[in-house]
Amino acid sequence: MRARVIRSVVAWAFVVVAGLTVTACATLSQEECLQGDWRTIGYMDGVDGRPMSRVENHAKACQKSSVTPDMSLYSQGRDQGLRRYCTETNGFRVGRQGHAYAGVCPPPVEPEFLGGYADGERVHAAVSRLESARSELSNADARAERRARQADGVEDELRNPKLTDEQTRELRDRLQRLRRERRDAIEDGRRAEAAIRDAEREVDDLRAYYAPRYGWW
Repeated sequence: MRARVIRSVVAWAFVVVAGLTVTACATLSQEECLQGDWRTIGYMDGVDGRPMSRVENHAKACQKSSVTPDMSLYSQGRDQGLRRYCTETNGFRVGRQGHAYAGVCPPPVEPEFLGGYADGERVHAAVSRLESARSELSNADARAERRARQADGVEDELRNPKLTDEQTRELRDRLQRLRRERRDAIEDGRRAEAAIRDAEREVDDLRAYYAPRYGWW
């Protein structure tokens, strides 16, 4: 009896999770499907740089509503949206934010977009290096502080007059290891600080270099 109850609960949970997954993956709500403003939907997909295959996801999302996308209106709207997406300035924004490019721009304007995208990727890489160096510094500082507290605790234990020679030796070995690890963490922090300075200089140089073309960011 208990096994049947457990199986029923598991099956019900699976159904709920599956339903939530389908809902989470739906690209359009039922209301949007019923409204059927396919030109606007296509336009927004174009502005976001979505591939044409996106409409297939919309079709699946609207199946329950018995709504089929109007491909003509969708394509018209998407083409209008792509005209906003496929610019050099927007390519820079997309690359700088680390977004992928789905190859959606028409051949006449794609080179311009890709030029801006490459510049944006260069900035994104530099900013990522800066953020990584800052994270490394934070981790190194935390590690050094943690080892210092642990070393203080061992020093307190060593003051215990009741320690055996064996215990004293083990604690001293541990203290040496903690001090060594603290020194290593401090050295890691110094390297991270140097990396931060280099990355900040690179980001500042790129900002000054690209500002006349793309504006400040």
